[in-house]
Amino acid sequence: MPELSHRLIWICALGLLAASCSSKKPAGGPEPPPTAEVTASLQRQAVQEARIELDYGEELAHRGNWNEARLALDRAVDLLLGVPGGIAAYPESERLYDEIIATIQEMERGALDVDAQEQFELAAVDELTSEELEELPEDIVLAADADLPTTTYDIPIELNARVRSIIEMYQLRRHDWFQEALDRSGYYREMIEKIFAEEEMPQDLLYLAMVESAFKSRAMSRAGARGIWQFIRGTGRRYGLRQDFWVDDRFNPEKATRAAARHLKDLYEQFGDWYLVMAAYNSGSRRVERAIRRTGSRDFWVHAKRRVLPRETRSYVPLILAAIVIAKNPEVYGFEPPTTTPLEYEVVRVEYPVDLATAAKSAGVTVDDMKFLNPELRRWVTPLDSKNYALRVPKGTTEVFRAALAEIPEAERVRFGTHVVRRGDTLSQIASRYGTTIEALTAANDISRRSLIHPGQVLTVPVPPGTGAQRIRAVQRREAVAENGQEVYVVQRGDTLGAISTSFNMSLRWLRELNGMRPRSTRIYPGQRLVVTERAAGNIGSTPSSAPVRSATDIYIVQPGDTLGHIAEAHGLGLSVLRRLNGFSSRRTRIYSGQRLRVREAVTADEASTRYRIRRGDTLSTIARRFGVTVGEIRRWNQMSSDQIVTGERLTIYVQAGTN
Repeated sequence: MPELSHRLIWICALGLLAASCSSKKPAGGPEPPPTAEVTASLQRQAVQEARIELDYGEELAHRGNWNEARLALDRAVDLLLGVPGGIAAYPESERLYDEIIATIQEMERGALDVDAQEQFELAAVDELTSEELEELPEDIVLAADADLPTTTYDIPIELNARVRSIIEMYQLRRHDWFQEALDRSGYYREMIEKIFAEEEMPQDLLYLAMVESAFKSRAMSRAGARGIWQFIRGTGRRYGLRQDFWVDDRFNPEKATRAAARHLKDLYEQFGDWYLVMAAYNSGSRRVERAIRRTGSRDFWVHAKRRVLPRETRSYVPLILAAIVIAKNPEVYGFEPPTTTPLEYEVVRVEYPVDLATAAKSAGVTVDDMKFLNPELRRWVTPLDSKNYALRVPKGTTEVFRAALAEIPEAERVRFGTHVVRRGDTLSQIASRYGTTIEALTAANDISRRSLIHPGQVLTVPVPPGTGAQRIRAVQRREAVAENGQEVYVVQRGDTLGAISTSFNMSLRWLRELNGMRPRSTRIYPGQRLVVTERAAGNIGSTPSSAPVRSATDIYIVQPGDTLGHIAEAHGLGLSVLRRLNGFSSRRTRIYSGQRLRVREAVTADEASTRYRIRRGDTLSTIARRFGVTVGEIRRWNQMSSDQIVTGERLTIYVQAGTN
């Protein structure tokens, strides 16, 4: 009996062991998919991290740090692309993805929407929100303590420590700035109050424009916002402000004020609180909505205390409140009331294009006076495509203006040059050559973008008054010299970067990139040598040289006529890889005949390279430990300037043969 019982025990034990073994997955088999709970958790985490990157990118864009902003937004996109099941599997990730893409598109339009011919002034909001402020103790007595209870305001005014410190800043460090801005407000105050009354808006919000622009009609922020109300391109379009080659109505004080009143009204309907309205005007309604969700509060001061809004926005609202307090009773705070009077002008409908020099002469004023009255005109002329443009002239000059303009021959109302089309010319090249656009060319010649042009055809080219023929001759006169297989132009006294770019049928952006200049740089000096084309000067007008021959070694010797692009293509490399292999900057293109270029990674006989795809949660340290290398080696192999990595990107890793 005991033996039988022992046998039964062993049989049961073996049966249990077999059952447990059969329940385990075979070695090397596929892992079971994550549970729905794990998947949902990963999706939420990806969205949360992407929102953080989006907020950071928007804040960088507000500061004008376009490159860093774009990197942050790219990281946000990468995070969403890694969402389990794909972006479309999680509605929140799909909405956020659309939001990020829209932000990228808006940011790029703002970054590129700058013309070298235009002149701007620094927006006040960039200056003021960068100030370092210390909160003023509540026990320090200010003039506002006695003034506030006896003054009527259109919106609630909270005199907390933050607002008090800004009042003191305006009185001391920013006294002259505030007085000048207050004086400029006199030009527009009457007009703004009239429009705000028509739109049923609080009159005190006119001082939002003081913080935005200091009432400078040609103000532009680092983020590309423009005019006294600092509209970005997308918001301006939403409220009907024209923005094209000829006109930017964000600079038109009257039209922009009407748009600002309606925008503020829409924000109030959304948030129901004037402090949140001001915060949304500065940082966007989406940002304020996220702050409300994160805090569960609709109190701006709670958002500011918990730092869920950008630093600029946390300062922005109290800056406006302090400006309102002082502007209502400036003498109490040591300022003089505005001495400027409202702008007085009349509107004349012109039925044909007129340049501002001709208009100023006809009205008996200076060109600067005409520009001040018509700040929305981006060029030196009323739009060529408008036959009923509303031009503002000084009050009382309408009849004189009309009579004087009628006596000027039509051909002299706008100055034009001419261009004889040559073989190979395109409308785009001609426009670039003379610093104009295809739209301007087609309007001046009554043709469409698709019209064919032919050698010998004479095109009318709109050029600024007084520069027509001289400018065209100067363009034709500039010549490059051959140096190290490239065309180089030696800068002469009086040259400008724009004039040089048009001389060689280049965009300003490309000329800057060829010469390693900053995106908005314009500084050049006589004697400076500028590369104006990658093509070898010796080959101009002759048969192009043959393509570079692929090198059988790791080193390629540059031949006359070679370019980085041709060499990279011949060796099956991307241009960025070729630059990295040779320690070049991301924009460098300059090479010279005889130069030795590395065209393959340097790999020793006992080493092999692998391309590692970065996974979520990786750091350089964990990757280095995984492959038995150092962080410094990974950074050197991949030309990295920091330890920051992005999920989904690939790293080149060199490992000893036989290791994994």
